[in-house]
Amino acid sequence: MARPIRETPILFGEDARRFLAAMQERRPEPPEVRARRLRNYEYMKKAYELGMAEKRAREEANGGVDPCFRKV
Repeated sequence: MARPIRETPILFGEDARRFLAAMQERRPEPPEVRARRLRNYEYMKKAYELGMAEKRAREEANGGVDPCFRKV
């Protein structure tokens, strides 16, 4: 059985000031990292679209029911 999730601690004093300063600091994303992230996103998007096209084709061929995803 899972344990309950603890509450998020509240920051006070110097810890709170450091946290706020870190949140205000802008760290721009390098162009190489951005390009890799966008390339991965496009790859996953194409894989999803291909999978959905195959699923729709199976449903169309089987009268609206996808045999690979039968409800139990």
